Amino acid sequence: MRAFHVGDILVSSFIEREGPWRAPTVMFPTADKATALAHLKKMSPEVYDAAQDLLVITYQSFVVRTPKHNILIDTCVGDHKPLRGPALEYSKQPWLDGFAAHGLQFEDIDYVFCTHLHVDHCGWNTRLINGKWVPTFPNATYIFGKKEYEAWEAMALEEERNERRSVVWEDSCLPVVEAGQAKLVEADFELEDGIWLTPAFGHSPGQVCVNFRSKSDHAIFTGDMMHHALQCVEPDWSTCFCPSPEEAAESRKRILASVADTDTIVIPAHFPGQTAGYVDSAGDAWRWRTMEFDNGIPTREGGKQTMPV
Repeated sequence: MRAFHVGDILVSSFIEREGPWRAPTVMFPTADKATALAHLKKMSPEVYDAAQDLLVITYQSFVVRTPKHNILIDTCVGDHKPLRGPALEYSKQPWLDGFAAHGLQFEDIDYVFCTHLHVDHCGWNTRLINGKWVPTFPNATYIFGKKEYEAWEAMALEEERNERRSVVWEDSCLPVVEAGQAKLVEADFELEDGIWLTPAFGHSPGQVCVNFRSKSDHAIFTGDMMHHALQCVEPDWSTCFCPSPEEAAESRKRILASVADTDTIVIPAHFPGQTAGYVDSAGDAWRWRTMEFDNGIPTREGGKQTMPV
């Protein structure tokens, strides 16, 4: 993703993994294949590998540099993490290389925001050092949604637990709490003027979006509120990973309605390419417009729409 400013805030990202991932009807169990393909034909080729019938998905972390803080949003899958499954056993060196390319060291991060605690959003919260999981960012405060954290804690501690799910909390979240670096917050938490959360429940028990405002600019990091531009034109399509698909759809429609036809920059976690963009109204639904630049400045006008006007 090409870096851009939100007022005095610099936003950039680096990638752990990207490429074709899941078929549309696997990703969205209620999707009609013919409808999905009709939409995809009108979208940018970068979002869909037609030859393999696979949606293109990016795993990435975002760096937000404010005048006062270095902030990391979502930390991907991480390294040396057990029970993640073969699909996530790819090289994590690109994440390390991407972080270093930003001119940062782990000690430079002041805050880590996890939009939710799924495996691909909190993995680099910790590293395995001398057989022990320790916080990757020793000087950071990690912001976890209280509802989200407590839900995963409860699942990890129940007698008939799902070990594959529980291990994520045990190796990527609990060590941060035990180190005294975690802050459990409500879904409308405000860190300071211009940095706040909004709820986006459904994809996970307590998922949140992270908002930044500087000068007159606003950006919202939406986590997994949507995984693909298809969910703008078909907002009722929730993913196979959503335990509460109807709640996830309601959160999606509420957030899309709130940003549509405004200059709010929307930054979903998994969109490929430029990732950031804008939302336009389109009848009873919406369409996605990828961010483009005019003399290095993001512009709402002229971005590529994923549906015809």
